[in-house]
Amino acid sequence: MKRNCPDQTLRAEIHVHTTASDGSMSPDQLIKLAKKKHLDTIAITDHDTFRGASLALRISKLMDDPPLIIPGAEIRTVDHGDIIVLCQEPHEDYPKYLDELKDWGKENNCILIAAHPYHIGRHSIGKSIKENLDLVDAIEVWNSRGVPLLNYPAIRLAEETGKPYTSGSDAHVPRELGTSPILYCDDIREPADLFDLITSKKIIPVFGVPGPVTLAEIVAWAIIKRLG
Repeated sequence: MKRNCPDQTLRAEIHVHTTASDGSMSPDQLIKLAKKKHLDTIAITDHDTFRGASLALRISKLMDDPPLIIPGAEIRTVDHGDIIVLCQEPHEDYPKYLDELKDWGKENNCILIAAHPYHIGRHSIGKSIKENLDLVDAIEVWNSRGVPLLNYPAIRLAEETGKPYTSGSDAHVPRELGTSPILYCDDIREPADLFDLITSKKIIPVFGVPGPVTLAEIVAWAIIKRLG
């Protein structure tokens, strides 16, 4: 999972949530923070909605030199848990069964990524991923929001099968953003360019871990959401 860039390394955060679902940042705040943190690309993946991505795309058109926005959603399938779907444009309707979602994604030029596949209690695809590898385009081998040890089975699976891989912070609060981006070397102009880099394994996953202050912010937001 190593690749050396000849010139500069670019950074993409491809798993993040906004106030369109259960994140603490509005799309506007998220884009501004992404730029401040020198993220070149950001995929907004709210739970079961492209609304956050739609708003971010509108906002980015009013900004000078914004990061590239990838429309996405973390879709909770009926049969196999959470699947990150990255597309070239936002969508309103999509299937909720994984095999149907795979066909839909192909028809709409989207890619499917198994989110935190082995993380217990997080609506993950789990061990059934081995029998359904052909239904996803890549595996999220590192999700920095969960227990780090639960990422290693996903790393081993990607290495054993040769399946494309990604990493993501799964950010819900500001300090999480950019904890585990993917790194890439090639300039990209549109979402499809990044999809090609992911599926051809021309990216580098970052195995980041949130620090104590970030963890405190995560816990505080979880309490706020539960009480609210």
